[in-house]
Amino acid sequence: MTAMPLPKFTYLDLKGFGEAIRLALYIGNVQFEDHLVSRAECVEMEKAGKLPFGQVPVLEVDGEIYAQSGVILKWAGRQSGLYPEDEKLQMRCDEIYDTLTDIKRVLFPAWHGGICGRNPFTKQPLVPIPDELKGDVLKGLNEVWLPYRMGQLERALEKFGGPYFCGARMTICDLEFYVMGLGFLTECYVDGVKSTIMDGCPLLKQLVERVGNNPKVTEWNALHPNSHY
Repeated sequence: MTAMPLPKFTYLDLKGFGEAIRLALYIGNVQFEDHLVSRAECVEMEKAGKLPFGQVPVLEVDGEIYAQSGVILKWAGRQSGLYPEDEKLQMRCDEIYDTLTDIKRVLFPAWHGGICGRNPFTKQPLVPIPDELKGDVLKGLNEVWLPYRMGQLERALEKFGGPYFCGARMTICDLEFYVMGLGFLTECYVDGVKSTIMDGCPLLKQLVERVGNNPKVTEWNALHPNSHY
């Protein structure tokens, strides 16, 4: 019998929007091909029609290609037992994930230097942020918007009883927050965004530490010491 090919996960050689997916699969002992690509290779893949929505990550399973990081993370969570089966817990998990997605959307201008992110054709900043406004963007993120959002997540974690967002068991939304929260605390997630945005969030800091101390997460990190944001 011919062995079925492993699921092929394609993303850039960095943490970004792919690390929570990799962690979910690794924690669940789900074998997969971790296909690392450069930005130049992504451009060629898009030209070849291999990126349904013009971006990575993508997942290839049984010859079919699926896109969008949230879709793939839920798939990984179901394979690994990290996406709740209970419908109410699913909604709880999804609302945290969607909140994190909202945060990332607001960060796109800071990441790409464009008010509308990047031009999908040229990959250059779309409506570039003037140099004289870049400081104002970071000031707004550091002093208002991100502390406000972190405060919401802190209160949600407290309300749900912890130690994880959905209670006693770690789920994919905890992994998604771990990647973001660790990036904020190490000031690697967005250039110019300070760790002080989480100064009033002891529970979130504990959650980052708790997930990072998971044996499988620790093992994954040890195997990928040069991974960056």
